[in-house]
Amino acid sequence: MTHLPSRNTMTQLPRFIPTKRAERYDLANEQGQDLGQVQTFVVDTLAGRISFVVVAYGGFLGISDKWFAMPWEIMTWSPEKRKFIVDMPVNVLEKAPGMNKDKWMEEINYDFLAKCYLHYGLSPYWDSSLSPEEQIKGLAYTVWEREGRPTGRDTEHYFRAERMLSVQGVVGAPTSVGHKIS
Repeated sequence: MTHLPSRNTMTQLPRFIPTKRAERYDLANEQGQDLGQVQTFVVDTLAGRISFVVVAYGGFLGISDKWFAMPWEIMTWSPEKRKFIVDMPVNVLEKAPGMNKDKWMEEINYDFLAKCYLHYGLSPYWDSSLSPEEQIKGLAYTVWEREGRPTGRDTEHYFRAERMLSVQGVVGAPTSVGHKIS
């Protein structure tokens, strides 16, 4: 007879577990610019999916590189190039929230991951403790960054982010009253 872990034990098990692999894969954008190297995939044991990918960027021979949590959903595999490809300019990665490469597992929490997801233009797949307003503003900022930081379009970016999060079910229906990002 097998014994299942008690309910208490289940809540004490880690939710995010890094995978160990022998090979690392390069990451590039659609223009062919180097965006670093995929270090590991992190599995969300409760959701039963890959939560994010740890990417190392910059530095030389692993010294002074910056580590990032990148949502799995934005990456595609290129079998011809044997690389992961993302649709983003280098500056989006350079401005992403970073992690300490020696203590990154200790730094992982829902708020940090939610900010990472929003930075890359996605809403978190789990319930985030960030308010809907924080999520809208974070996503609007990402849209603004990707469009080259145009001036005078903050309201447009806010409403686009609100619509995107509404469609994904993260926030309620978009409002018809104008909001402006501070």
